[in-house]
Amino acid sequence: PPRSTLFPYTTLFRSLKNAQSEALKLSNDLNQNHDNPALIQSAQAAAARLQKIVEECENYIAPKLKISRPAEAVRSDKVIAVPKELTFVSIDVQGSEDLKQGEDNAKVSKAFSNYFALVEKIMRENNVKKFSWAGDGFIAYFDSAENSIIAVIALMCSLPVFNLAQNPLAKNFRIRVGISTGEDYFDEKSEIGKMTSKVIDMAGYLQKKAEIKTGVKTLYRALVSPQTILKIHKHFNFQRTLKLEKHLVEADETKNVQQMSAFEIVI
Repeated sequence: PPRSTLFPYTTLFRSLKNAQSEALKLSNDLNQNHDNPALIQSAQAAAARLQKIVEECENYIAPKLKISRPAEAVRSDKVIAVPKELTFVSIDVQGSEDLKQGEDNAKVSKAFSNYFALVEKIMRENNVKKFSWAGDGFIAYFDSAENSIIAVIALMCSLPVFNLAQNPLAKNFRIRVGISTGEDYFDEKSEIGKMTSKVIDMAGYLQKKAEIKTGVKTLYRALVSPQTILKIHKHFNFQRTLKLEKHLVEADETKNVQQMSAFEIVI
């Protein structure tokens, strides 16, 4: 073909190769430094430039292939997913069936309604992004590890007053809590109950391992992942205030979880 015919192709191809190289370099840099906001912004900008050049290629080639496309369909609504830091909190009522045993249905309904309201109120006050209930079980997503810890501490501190004033049942509400932080792909439009994530799984695993084995007046136990502790210990107020006990959580082959350390919040 004449040189003039090839020119648009070569120009677009060169632009595409340059944008691809830039995006790959930034991707490698991000693997080395996850927490650099400037790198994240640069990666997003490079991804947008790459997408624009792809669209220019499509717009140039489509007429030559005699593909009829409406003007509004040229633009792409696709978003290139980037892993982000997530913190999940998993909470469950320990011995909930025993709690309901022999109780009047109206009292049970009132007690759990009060408990649900307490949990949701405290989570909202601490900037929870999403949450969901499955029976008595609760899962919440925070975009800040600090907010998740403060919410859990506030809930634990509220339980004695709740059991005194808002629990009409004969036995106390006692809760297990697991908190996990990590990086994963996350669609904020999805319902949290339908999401799958290794970070959610770890929060649920720690929650189950936070079994209360002491007397009935022990109302809570919270286990926190090392990744969450590393995040919050960047802040002096957490270092000076938070009391933690380190525990060894045994491996669980059925869930493909190796032996690991976890930290218990002590109040």
